[in-house]
Amino acid sequence: MLSPDVLEIIDDPEVGGDVPFTVVRKTQTRIRGGVSEGVRRFPATGNIQPENEGIQQTQGEDVLDEQIVIYTTFILQSGTREKSVLGPDEIVYNGNTYRVTRVDNYAAWGFTVGHATRVRM
Repeated sequence: MLSPDVLEIIDDPEVGGDVPFTVVRKTQTRIRGGVSEGVRRFPATGNIQPENEGIQQTQGEDVLDEQIVIYTTFILQSGTREKSVLGPDEIVYNGNTYRVTRVDNYAAWGFTVGHATRVRM
C-alpha cells in the first residue's frame, strides 16, 4: 500500500477529488469482411487538473492544446490492438471532450493517471 493512501485523496472533494466525468470507450471488431463498431460509456470520478507545462510536448505558439491530467480509480486506456481495435478512451468533462494520450498505470495500487488532450470539434 502506498503511504499516504492516495485513493482517499483521489475521491476527497476537499482537495479537488470526487469530480464526476464520463469515459467513452470505442471498439472496432472485424466480422466477416466488415467492421462492427461499439461505444460504451462509463461514469467515473477522480481528480482532474491542468497538465503541468513541464510535461507538455513543446509546440508552436499558434497551437492551443488544452491538456489535463486525470487521477482516478477507473482503469483508463490509451488504446490497444488485439482481437478488436480499442481506441483511446475519451473523457467527457465540464462539457468538453478530451482524448487520452498516455496512461501511467498504477493498477496494482488501485488507480491510473491519464494524460489527455482536448478534442476540438
